[in-house]
Amino acid sequence: MGEPSDRYPLRADAVYRRLFEAAADAQFLVAVEGEGFRYLRVNEALIQGSGIARSAIEGHTPTEALPEALAPLIEEQYRLCRLARQTRLFEQQFPLPGGLRCWQTRLTPLLDERGRVALILGCARDITPLRDFTQTLVSVADTLPGFIYQLRRDVDGHWSYPYVGKRVAEMFGVSVAEAEADAEALIGLIHPDDRERVIRESLECAERLAPWHSEFRMYHRDGRLLWLEANDIAQRLEDGSLVWTGYVNDITAQKRLEERNAVNDRRFQLLVENANDIIYSLTREGRLDYVSPNWTEMLGLDAEAALGRPLSEFIHPEDRPGLEAFLHELFHTGTKQQGVEYRMRHADGNWRWHTSNASPMFDEDGNLATCMGIARDITERRAMEEKIRHMAQHDPLTGLPNRALFFSHLDKAIRLALRQGQPLALMFIDLDKFKPVNDTHGHGVGDRLLIAVARRMEARLRASDVIGRIGGDEFVVLLPLIRDRDDAHGVAEALCAALREPFAVDHLTLGVSASIGLALCPDHAEESQALAHYADQAMYLAKERGRDRVVVYGEGRRRR
Repeated sequence: MGEPSDRYPLRADAVYRRLFEAAADAQFLVAVEGEGFRYLRVNEALIQGSGIARSAIEGHTPTEALPEALAPLIEEQYRLCRLARQTRLFEQQFPLPGGLRCWQTRLTPLLDERGRVALILGCARDITPLRDFTQTLVSVADTLPGFIYQLRRDVDGHWSYPYVGKRVAEMFGVSVAEAEADAEALIGLIHPDDRERVIRESLECAERLAPWHSEFRMYHRDGRLLWLEANDIAQRLEDGSLVWTGYVNDITAQKRLEERNAVNDRRFQLLVENANDIIYSLTREGRLDYVSPNWTEMLGLDAEAALGRPLSEFIHPEDRPGLEAFLHELFHTGTKQQGVEYRMRHADGNWRWHTSNASPMFDEDGNLATCMGIARDITERRAMEEKIRHMAQHDPLTGLPNRALFFSHLDKAIRLALRQGQPLALMFIDLDKFKPVNDTHGHGVGDRLLIAVARRMEARLRASDVIGRIGGDEFVVLLPLIRDRDDAHGVAEALCAALREPFAVDHLTLGVSASIGLALCPDHAEESQALAHYADQAMYLAKERGRDRVVVYGEGRRRR
């Protein structure tokens, strides 16, 4: 069989140069052969991501290369791309050697000189983690007054919404399908004067992986101008992409209230007295000289008894410096301040989170005498932020730290260990005989076995140790406070023995064991990636030596 460039009118060498420039994503080239298709080339990222050998794909049709049930679905996507003669984006679940994965694939038709589709260029990305997390978001979306979203920015600057809550249609007149198909359908509705600031602040917070909070204006499609409050948390994926997970509330009514300072007007007074938020007034000394009736409803405290007392008396001690800085800025600049967050003590002894905006109030001579503020209870919002943060950093099955959080702990522990001259150890743990459990009893039993394994290991470890799950039946353990290699080896042997004991799951007695690789800092490495690499190598050596054992990196290695 000749080279592809000899058989097809479009020069394949020029296509290959473009195809393999961005090697982070799986890429492949498909030849159109009449009504059929054949894979010409695939890149290394596809081989690594799919676990399928290059020889099993290149030169083969989808029917030959893919599972029997999957091949017709993939061929139909290729056929639609050929007929439409335009780029096609689709998602498909693939049963791969490493398990069921969800891939997002973009197909681009390439035309020959006669205008026919001769080749199809494909680019695929594994989005399984995003899809799993999106399912969790769907389960809580309907409990919030606004809508939950997940916004992604690829390394090339492309924006997309992997998930948008269904309330987006009610709030902006944009359907979920429109927003997920083109992020600009939603982002483009941000007020022109606010858009640059919103994007800049989001990116700045994302660089620090810090929570982002902002208020800005957006248009409804019918022309109405809305004020929004947005809160999200960013995470960085392995390919460098950023993903923000958060939610948006409509605060138009609140903003209109803040813009009215004529509290003495009776109509406005009635609105204040019946507002859902606390309206308050402070003197320059920080003493309360007015609180709305909601003070009692939201805090369970006597509103009259609060007058004349410093607001700081009701604030959590840790939050007082932030509030004092907020008021200092307001009274010394004479400008509106917003977004300070603090805890206030409820009459029942609990602390409630509040956020507050405040505006200066000038007397007839133009002197800044007091400020008028509005405070909202955000306890539920803070709890939701913490829940989202936890979901983003923990394995949803076992509740253990995920890869990102675990290696963050490891990086910090290594820095501390090197500074103090204290050794630490890293274990890579892979369960033996776990796959037969899944194959025989199903993934439900397998999942419950993984939970039982996690709990048993936690029970055998010290409070200072950190355990994480990094995928499948693979776990990692950080031992930050050890005396020497023998100390770490003893802990690893104890875990190995513990996992050798049978597990009772759903009236079944299940047996597994563990292959454990152990690497030490600073003996083997002083950097987390290298230490992980050596622990992983030691774990694979434990498997080669018969499984159910502990191997320390560097011990008994074959000499070349």
